[in-house]
Amino acid sequence: MIARTEALIAGLGEAEALDRAQAYVKAGADMILIHSKKKDPGEIESFSRAWTGSVPLAIVPNPYSDLDARRVKELGNVQMMIYGDHGIRASSTALRDTFRRIIADGGVQNVHKDVVPVEEIFELQRMDEIKAAETRFLR
Repeated sequence: MIARTEALIAGLGEAEALDRAQAYVKAGADMILIHSKKKDPGEIESFSRAWTGSVPLAIVPNPYSDLDARRVKELGNVQMMIYGDHGIRASSTALRDTFRRIIADGGVQNVHKDVVPVEEIFELQRMDEIKAAETRFLR
């Protein structure tokens, strides 16, 4: 179980975040997720250095993109980095750019070569399994 403390987000400070994290460990947490809304990773790095708990940490480095994997590894107690919204943000960028090109070009003739074939979407959706299940159901 991963327990997330919002003490830093709420502005309650590191001491409160550490207290809450220790309480979560006593309650059975297997990992502590510590998060900050600050753009600078200093608050997270400070918490990590101060953490003496028996379970590892998880972080969500969305607001502090300067905190790369090398720096996190040097902290020594962060075992998980969650990139929670980067996929959807990248998808949104690709959607926006693709539709701008379609509008500018008056059709899909130029973007068609830059997107995955529809068959790959069907594979992601496991369409073959769906069709097989439908066939069994309709018999």
